[in-house]
Amino acid sequence: MAQSISIAALDEGMSNPNNGSQETDGTKRGFYSKHKSKIFISLFITSAILNIILAIVVVWSLHRCCQDGWIGFQNNCYYFSKQEGDWNSSRYNCSIQHADLTVINNKEEMNFLRQHKCTSDHWIGLHMTESQTGKWINGIIFNKWFDVRGNEKCAYLSDDGAATARCYTERKWICRGKKGAS
Repeated sequence: MAQSISIAALDEGMSNPNNGSQETDGTKRGFYSKHKSKIFISLFITSAILNIILAIVVVWSLHRCCQDGWIGFQNNCYYFSKQEGDWNSSRYNCSIQHADLTVINNKEEMNFLRQHKCTSDHWIGLHMTESQTGKWINGIIFNKWFDVRGNEKCAYLSDDGAATARCYTERKWICRGKKGAS
């Protein structure tokens, strides 16, 4: 008799496969219904965080890189031209590359520029007035923290430091732009 009861119970379980899982499915559906909004919010927040991280990585990678042929130093990119031009055409050539003739802000930057310019003279973004006070192309008055030799209007970087020449003289030039600008 005991065998017939257990076989009958087994038969009942086999004939109704949902019998044992009805409670489990109901529990699953109840859990999902109860927590649907929490699950959706969690997925939304996770997605937003991942998008923010991705945006930060992309922006960071753009800002740490310079264009091909440019050299990075501090937060700037520098281009040392191989061709020559007068001061105005040199400035124009920088501008079409979203840059300008270089401004020199400190001794480290001066050393970097002199190290990379090789032996040629290069135009820089300093323009002298008749009273020999200088003004950088960004509008800042030159505070004479380095010597500039000569009595002309346009400044260039030489092996000996900085000097001036007539602006129509042909020289190489140095462009400076922000990292990540293109």
